[in-house]
Amino acid sequence: MDLKRTELKYIITFDDYYKLKNELRFLMDLDAHSSIETKDYHIKSLYFDDVYDSHVMEKADGVEFHQKFRIRSYGDENARLEYKTKVGNLTSKQSMWLLNGLENAIMNQNYDFLFRYIKEPLIEQLVVRMKMDHLKPVIWVDYDREAYTYSVGDVRITFDKNIEASIFNRAYPFTRRILEPKTMILEVKYTEILPDFINKVVMHRNFQVLSYSKYYMSWLLLES
Repeated sequence: MDLKRTELKYIITFDDYYKLKNELRFLMDLDAHSSIETKDYHIKSLYFDDVYDSHVMEKADGVEFHQKFRIRSYGDENARLEYKTKVGNLTSKQSMWLLNGLENAIMNQNYDFLFRYIKEPLIEQLVVRMKMDHLKPVIWVDYDREAYTYSVGDVRITFDKNIEASIFNRAYPFTRRILEPKTMILEVKYTEILPDFINKVVMHRNFQVLSYSKYYMSWLLLES
């Protein structure tokens, strides 16, 4: 577990967004996934939890150490299985492409199919958790992301907008917006170093760093 990547999250207003992005677009590159017209791309995530809602309870209790599975697709790409570890603001992530029916097999907990891929480390870990802890898919989270990158420090600054959540596999699904109107989530991610000129543009605004989870906030709105 190599936790060298820092991830900082903030909730900002649309006014903050317009001012900040107008500076960043001259300093950083627009993410390659982005639409030429809209400058953003769509992300769809399926989050997992166990019968005790352990990930929710850990977040509510302020536990610093988190590990979670999710299925995520970026734009028009195939979905990936991701396993994310977070300790405070430090993170690491493992991922693999979900091809040849693997995505449906995971969502439907089709163990006969999954055992064909059991030598894949992430599939093995996921199947063990499904069997031992009754881990299962619970909540979809969809949003639009505008992202800027810089190679030194592998910096990514993202603006997540129009965030909606829905319960997985509900017969009559409905979606909920999880942020207050005219707000969005700003994320600043970098590995070991944040170049000084980017640091000055973002940090001088004194945004408040938050311990924020899209999954946790979605659960509060949909399940509580």
